Amino acid sequence: MRHLLPDVMGSVLELGDPDGGTHRTYVTGDTLHRPWLAEVVDRRGPLDAMVAHLGGTRILGLLVTMDATQGADLVELLRPGVTVPVHHSDYGVFRSPLSDFLDTCRARGLTSRVRTVGAGETVSLEP
Repeated sequence: MRHLLPDVMGSVLELGDPDGGTHRTYVTGDTLHRPWLAEVVDRRGPLDAMVAHLGGTRILGLLVTMDATQGADLVELLRPGVTVPVHHSDYGVFRSPLSDFLDTCRARGLTSRVRTVGAGETVSLEP
Protein backbone atom coordinates (compact mmCIF):
# COMPACT_ATOMS: atom_id res chain seq x y z
CA MET A 1 0.00 0.00 0.00
CA ARG A 2 2.93 2.34 0.59
CA HIS A 3 3.38 2.72 -3.16
CA LEU A 4 -0.31 3.45 -3.77
CA LEU A 5 -0.90 6.07 -1.09
CA PRO A 6 0.65 9.52 -0.80
CA ASP A 7 3.23 10.31 1.86
CA VAL A 8 1.82 11.76 5.05
CA MET A 9 3.41 13.94 7.65
CA GLY A 10 2.73 15.66 10.89
CA SER A 11 4.02 19.05 11.93
CA VAL A 12 5.00 20.63 15.22
CA LEU A 13 4.15 24.31 15.38
CA GLU A 14 6.20 26.24 17.90
CA LEU A 15 5.07 29.70 18.93
CA GLY A 16 7.32 31.80 21.13
CA ASP A 17 6.13 34.52 23.46
CA PRO A 18 7.96 37.68 24.56
CA ASP A 19 8.75 36.11 27.95
CA GLY A 20 10.75 33.33 26.30
CA GLY A 21 8.14 30.61 26.64
CA THR A 22 7.22 28.27 23.80
CA HIS A 23 3.87 26.74 22.93
CA ARG A 24 4.11 23.49 20.94
CA THR A 25 1.20 22.04 18.99
CA TYR A 26 1.53 18.79 17.06
CA VAL A 27 -0.76 18.48 14.04
CA THR A 28 -0.82 14.79 13.18
CA GLY A 29 -2.01 14.91 9.60
CA ASP A 30 -3.38 11.64 8.20
CA THR A 31 -0.83 9.47 9.93
CA LEU A 32 -1.21 6.29 11.95
CA HIS A 33 -0.04 5.63 15.50
CA ARG A 34 3.40 4.09 15.53
CA PRO A 35 5.74 3.72 18.54
CA TRP A 36 8.43 5.81 16.86
CA LEU A 37 6.12 8.84 17.03
CA ALA A 38 7.53 9.22 20.55
CA GLU A 39 10.38 10.93 18.72
CA VAL A 40 8.10 13.95 18.25
CA VAL A 41 8.44 14.73 21.96
CA ASP A 42 12.04 13.52 22.13
CA ARG A 43 13.06 15.96 19.39
CA ARG A 44 10.83 18.96 20.10
CA GLY A 45 10.01 18.75 23.81
CA PRO A 46 6.72 18.43 25.68
CA LEU A 47 3.57 19.21 23.71
CA ASP A 48 1.04 21.73 24.89
CA ALA A 49 -1.52 20.55 22.35
CA MET A 50 -2.17 17.98 19.67
CA VAL A 51 -4.62 18.30 16.78
CA ALA A 52 -5.35 14.66 16.00
CA HIS A 53 -6.73 13.67 12.60
CA LEU A 54 -8.98 10.66 13.15
CA GLY A 55 -11.67 8.87 11.17
CA GLY A 56 -10.62 5.25 10.88
CA THR A 57 -10.54 5.18 7.09
CA ARG A 58 -9.80 1.80 5.55
CA ILE A 59 -8.69 1.07 2.00
CA LEU A 60 -8.72 -2.55 0.88
CA GLY A 61 -9.18 -3.49 4.53
CA LEU A 62 -6.10 -1.60 5.72
CA LEU A 63 -6.37 1.27 8.19
CA VAL A 64 -5.06 4.50 6.63
CA THR A 65 -6.22 7.13 9.16
CA MET A 66 -6.21 6.72 12.93
CA ASP A 67 -9.29 5.22 14.51
CA ALA A 68 -10.44 5.73 18.12
CA THR A 69 -7.98 3.21 19.57
CA GLN A 70 -4.97 4.57 17.70
CA GLY A 71 -5.94 8.14 18.60
CA ALA A 72 -6.13 7.28 22.30
CA ASP A 73 -2.86 5.33 22.02
CA LEU A 74 -1.20 8.45 20.61
CA VAL A 75 -2.58 10.63 23.43
CA GLU A 76 -1.06 8.16 25.91
CA LEU A 77 2.25 8.04 24.03
CA LEU A 78 2.77 11.79 23.58
CA ARG A 79 0.88 13.13 26.64
CA PRO A 80 -0.04 16.53 25.17
CA GLY A 81 -1.67 19.00 27.54
CA VAL A 82 -4.78 19.00 25.38
CA THR A 83 -5.88 16.99 22.34
CA VAL A 84 -8.38 18.29 19.81
CA PRO A 85 -9.78 15.54 17.57
CA VAL A 86 -10.57 16.68 14.02
CA HIS A 87 -11.24 15.25 10.57
CA HIS A 88 -13.38 12.46 12.02
CA SER A 89 -16.66 13.12 10.22
CA ASP A 90 -15.75 14.99 7.05
CA TYR A 91 -16.23 12.09 4.62
CA GLY A 92 -18.50 9.09 4.27
CA VAL A 93 -15.52 6.71 4.28
CA PHE A 94 -14.77 7.33 7.94
CA ARG A 95 -15.63 4.33 10.10
CA SER A 96 -14.58 5.53 13.56
CA PRO A 97 -16.78 8.42 14.78
CA LEU A 98 -15.83 10.99 17.37
CA SER A 99 -18.01 9.21 19.93
CA ASP A 100 -15.77 6.12 19.69
CA PHE A 101 -12.69 8.23 20.42
CA LEU A 102 -14.39 9.97 23.35
CA ASP A 103 -15.58 6.63 24.78
CA THR A 104 -12.08 5.15 24.44
CA CYS A 105 -10.50 8.18 26.12
CA ARG A 106 -13.09 8.06 28.90
CA ALA A 107 -12.33 4.37 29.54
CA ARG A 108 -8.61 5.18 29.78
CA GLY A 109 -9.02 8.24 32.01
CA LEU A 110 -7.88 10.67 29.29
CA THR A 111 -10.93 12.93 29.03
CA SER A 112 -9.25 15.79 30.89
CA ARG A 113 -6.80 15.93 27.97
CA VAL A 114 -9.47 16.05 25.23
CA ARG A 115 -11.28 19.13 23.95
CA THR A 116 -13.78 18.83 21.11
CA VAL A 117 -14.57 21.47 18.51
CA GLY A 118 -17.43 21.61 16.04
CA ALA A 119 -17.27 22.65 12.41
CA GLY A 120 -16.81 26.42 12.18
CA GLU A 121 -16.03 26.74 15.90
CA THR A 122 -12.80 27.63 17.65
CA VAL A 123 -11.24 26.15 20.74
CA SER A 124 -8.26 27.13 22.87
CA LEU A 125 -5.10 25.06 22.52
CA GLU A 126 -3.89 26.13 25.94
CA PRO A 127 -3.69 23.15 28.32
